Amino acid sequence: MSAALLPLGVALELAGLLSHQHWLSWLAAGAFAVYFLRFFTRLNPYPRWLGICTLAVLAAAIVIARPGAELWPKLASSVAYYTSFLGALGLMQLLAQRLPQLRELHKALLSGSKVVLYPRYVLAAGSIGSILNFGMMNLLCGTLSEHLKRYSLTDEQRRAGLRSVMVTTLRGFALVPLLAPTSVTIAIISREMPEQSWSTMVPYGAVAAVMMIVVGWRRETRGLLALRDNIGDSSKADGMPQLLIGSLLGLGAIGLLASLTTLSASQAAMVLVPAGVISYLLWRERKPAQVLQEVTDNMVSMHNEMFIFGCAALLGGVLGAVAPLEQIAAWLAQEPKYNVLLAIGSLFSTITLAVLGLAPIVSLSLTAGLLAQLSLLGVPIMTPAVGLMCGFSLAMIFSPFGPSTLILSRYSGESPYQVAFGWNGRFVASVMPLLLLLIFITYWLQS
Repeated sequence: MSAALLPLGVALELAGLLSHQHWLSWLAAGAFAVYFLRFFTRLNPYPRWLGICTLAVLAAAIVIARPGAELWPKLASSVAYYTSFLGALGLMQLLAQRLPQLRELHKALLSGSKVVLYPRYVLAAGSIGSILNFGMMNLLCGTLSEHLKRYSLTDEQRRAGLRSVMVTTLRGFALVPLLAPTSVTIAIISREMPEQSWSTMVPYGAVAAVMMIVVGWRRETRGLLALRDNIGDSSKADGMPQLLIGSLLGLGAIGLLASLTTLSASQAAMVLVPAGVISYLLWRERKPAQVLQEVTDNMVSMHNEMFIFGCAALLGGVLGAVAPLEQIAAWLAQEPKYNVLLAIGSLFSTITLAVLGLAPIVSLSLTAGLLAQLSLLGVPIMTPAVGLMCGFSLAMIFSPFGPSTLILSRYSGESPYQVAFGWNGRFVASVMPLLLLLIFITYWLQS
């Protein structure tokens, strides 16, 4: 019964979003807290380490800074929101398991002109990742392993093919913070600064995404083309038009709900994905108890990632409350040049701290709090917001401690350090100057 606290917490937070009743978010945070205290020992080592550090920072803040009582409801709401964000969107895995078209996805992506082979794979991974989040990595990597078993490949060909597809998939996942209305980056920035919506940020994210695709295009196309030639299967994949239409309808519904209500695009996705998936499961299975058990099991399978997001929200909120953000914002507002320096600092610090083991969402939460203070002072914050988006994107593929890197490590048999640095080191070094150029162009356009 304790496992049911996860879906209960998500349901309470979604009800709070729809009704604007903050006390429901506080109840949701309480449900999550009870669950993770009950099953703390079942978490992986990294989430446990992050949880202990978060409690230590929280205790130190209480003793030294003595924050006011108004901080605790805000922290509870943040924890409930970001924990529920991942849990709600992750339910798409239940729908994906029932779609036979997904079994043919790799065959479809490996067909066609070699010129569009890499960008099509990257964009497909990014599109699926915008809905399934980390579930996309499990989905594409798992179906890839099954797909390659159909063909008589040597061990060397299989390893090379796995590496090419997995690194391309990871690069596609890195586009989610730049393009997707369902990304946690957009969710945090738009929550802290409602004037910064997905529609205002996506043009800059699209330019960054094009830069990242161009940098990896030539090298990874060779690996994908070699895998296709080794497989030698020219038969047509089934069900791709239906899959595309369904995806477009889902994204259209998210946009429509966001335009007709006060919900942001991220919040609309948080509401529609669970509603759609659970409705489909009830219609198909007609067994409410079985559907509830599947939903619970799915969230339990993601409890490490949900805990990381919740801890990051708590840690970022505490540090934001203790740190003199108002004074720092006032100092940064004195000179326009500090705005571009903050953007560059956001880019490099997010990546560096992620490499050292600090979840990027912590840096994201803390920097977003600073940007909110700058926004209140009338400072244009699009430039540092772009730097933050780009930093979060690269941190997802360049941290050996990130969930996406660990998933690829498990499927490929390589160490997380090889996945992060060996597979992506040259790519990150090549794309960084282009992203810095984008930051300077954004600053010039906004000044």
